[in-house]
Amino acid sequence: MQLRSLIITALFAALIVAGSYIAIPLGPVPLTLQTLFVLLAGILGGKVIGLTAVAIYLVLGAFGLPVFSGGSGGFAHFFAPTGGFLIALLVVGPTVGAIVDHAFKGAKATGKKQLLYIILAATVGTLLMFAIGVPYLKVVLKLSWPQALAVGLFPFIPGDLVKLVATVLLGNIFALQIRQFVTGDESDTTTDG
Repeated sequence: MQLRSLIITALFAALIVAGSYIAIPLGPVPLTLQTLFVLLAGILGGKVIGLTAVAIYLVLGAFGLPVFSGGSGGFAHFFAPTGGFLIALLVVGPTVGAIVDHAFKGAKATGKKQLLYIILAATVGTLLMFAIGVPYLKVVLKLSWPQALAVGLFPFIPGDLVKLVATVLLGNIFALQIRQFVTGDESDTTTDG
């Protein structure tokens, strides 16, 4: 990786850690800001930075550093009720990055095209988080589907809608600039629309 990519990757890994400390307890799965920063890592940095930043975060936590929600760490967290959500991060970061990378391939992204891809990426990433995390929670806690949804999905919808809007706004404002910084392309490429 080039130095600029390393800087952005390290920045997002640190933001994901910081986001995990901002937690609102809602039962076995807390509402945190780490998912906001995972979405932004992929949207702003692309699939490679999205994957690498999340991988760094998860490896640090697996080795016992206190980077997970509540200032905890350790490999056992992957087998706890929140383990599916942690594993989902490894899918979400590069997936949203790949979606937005497509908007910036070849021709320059227009304002409307960029915004549509960012909305799509943030929505897919949020849905993937629940699609992986909720079934895992169901299995670990031996819950019925209605119970798993009541514990792992429904309480998070309002907060995740706010995070989704914040991700789209921040992503649309900064995606082009961050990607230009990473690639070293400082040329003036204003977007239209």
